[in-house]
Amino acid sequence: MIYLTGDTHIPVDIDKLSTSSFPEQKQMTRDDFVIVLGDFGLLWQEDKTYRYWLDILSHRRYTLLFIDGNHENFDWLNSLPVESWHGGHVHRIAENILHLMRGEVFEIDGSTFFTLGGAVSHDRIYRTEGISWWPQEVPSKAEIDHAIDNLARRGNQVDYVLTHTCPLDALPGIRLRMNNWDGYANRSVEKALQTIKDTIHYRDWYFGHWHMDFDDNHCHAMYNRIVRLK
Repeated sequence: MIYLTGDTHIPVDIDKLSTSSFPEQKQMTRDDFVIVLGDFGLLWQEDKTYRYWLDILSHRRYTLLFIDGNHENFDWLNSLPVESWHGGHVHRIAENILHLMRGEVFEIDGSTFFTLGGAVSHDRIYRTEGISWWPQEVPSKAEIDHAIDNLARRGNQVDYVLTHTCPLDALPGIRLRMNNWDGYANRSVEKALQTIKDTIHYRDWYFGHWHMDFDDNHCHAMYNRIVRLK
């Protein structure tokens, strides 16, 4: 089984993965997967909150996967050793908790998943670099090039695309659902994702970041809901 959900911002929005909110997990094993679409938030500060949730989540029955969002401690995350897993590269936080790195393609339970985390923090003027904001939140040109090359090697075709923010052409649907739309915001990551979208074939695209849940054809915004893929 594979489930997807949106940002968890540990500990703020992690309750959606509690056994009461997500009872399906009682039947899951380490061969089943839950994927968080960025702003996972576990690696923020190495404090009692981190230790508490690491202990809780590392004892869950399933394997917990996440892509990075914009609210992650990238200095910490990127300092972890890289290993190969299911055809792509990951950072392993615990035996059953793995970060799916940017621009990778993974084969999970018979399906292919392209992953590309990151987004622009529009609240960064209220944050402190290296403490609550990191410039690595925005994918680098090397990471985008790596993603494009990885997709090309697979004939520009995957089953699922998993990103934190969305491609540019999904923004109108988001704007309709927002009360405080910023027409002057930096959309560089959405533009990069649109470039990728225009060159690939996929079944469905899932993203987080916007704190809303809706479906628009094959594009799916994820926040509080948990969706089973298979």
